[in-house]
Amino acid sequence: MSEKKKPAQQASSGKEFRANIFEPTEDILKRLKTAVSKQGAKYYTPYILAQELNIRVSVARKILREAEKKGILKLYSGGRRAPIYVPA
Repeated sequence: MSEKKKPAQQASSGKEFRANIFEPTEDILKRLKTAVSKQGAKYYTPYILAQELNIRVSVARKILREAEKKGILKLYSGGRRAPIYVPA
């Protein structure tokens, strides 16, 4: 009376999966530089930047690292989860 349901098998649809690789563009770095020059915030974390620029937090981390390399920001506290950057 009770039928056992077989797990659904995934059909190979031939779709290719692509890694979501992001490189900070000059446009986003320029937007960050103008935000820093306006003295909008005393410090920046990945979350604050993600909210301000409407981007993902993982992308914001990469942008903050790139901004540090370019001299826009300076690392104040390098925590693993939430590093804090201040204007240079």
